[in-house]
Amino acid sequence: MRYLLTFILLSILSSTAFAADYRGACTIVFQASSTLHDFQGKASCRPFTAGIIDGVVEMSQLSVAVADMDTDNAKRDKEMREMFDHKKYPLITGSAGSVALKDIGASAKKGAKSATKVGFNLKIREVVKPVTATVTDFTETDARITAKLAFTLSLADYQLKPPSVLGVIRVDDKVSVTATIVLDAE
Repeated sequence: MRYLLTFILLSILSSTAFAADYRGACTIVFQASSTLHDFQGKASCRPFTAGIIDGVVEMSQLSVAVADMDTDNAKRDKEMREMFDHKKYPLITGSAGSVALKDIGASAKKGAKSATKVGFNLKIREVVKPVTATVTDFTETDARITAKLAFTLSLADYQLKPPSVLGVIRVDDKVSVTATIVLDAE
């Protein structure tokens, strides 16, 4: 009887999925052009959690406060926040669902023929659009997972009117975004 109980216990333990929880953070750099010059800005997402079960990351929703987006130019920042209507829509959110780390890791190895792509939904104001990001600089250790996600978005796709000054200086429609995501084991 003791051997049967030991066998059952070992069977249950070996079939249990490996699960871990991670604290998440991200920094975002965005770059845009105008008829006057190129500029960039930065933001950080709010802290989030991610669960990893058998190498598959389940991400909670990521969010960035529009009021925290900064281009080092107070007038431009004010116009940007007005464009996003930050008082009514204070957050930009993204959700990816499930992402397999083994697929990203295999592509990140030297000699990979194509970059890994990750899809997610990005919500700005009331508009939700699918986005595909290219993953680079992926590293995974027992304590930390990091990656950069790069994508370009169109302001028009989100029904945003780019700011302009006297109708002469206008911000272009396309914005390049790079998000560096860090997951630390809890």
